[in-house]
Amino acid sequence: MQPAGQTNPKTRDGRGVLAAPDYKAMYLELFRASEQAARLLQEAQARAEQQLLAADPPPIELAEKKES
Repeated sequence: MQPAGQTNPKTRDGRGVLAAPDYKAMYLELFRASEQAARLLQEAQARAEQQLLAADPPPIELAEKKES
């Protein structure tokens, strides 16, 4: 198998033919990378949430609205 866009010299008339890209392989590589990225973001979010819960910050208090 040749890389996408490479010339394949094996033709009947001796001229090279541009090889078609392997779209399935490209799609699978992209899909695996996007799955890995989503997993990485979910893990980072979970770690951040755990750090926030462990820090036990004081409760948020809303200031009363001042009337003018």
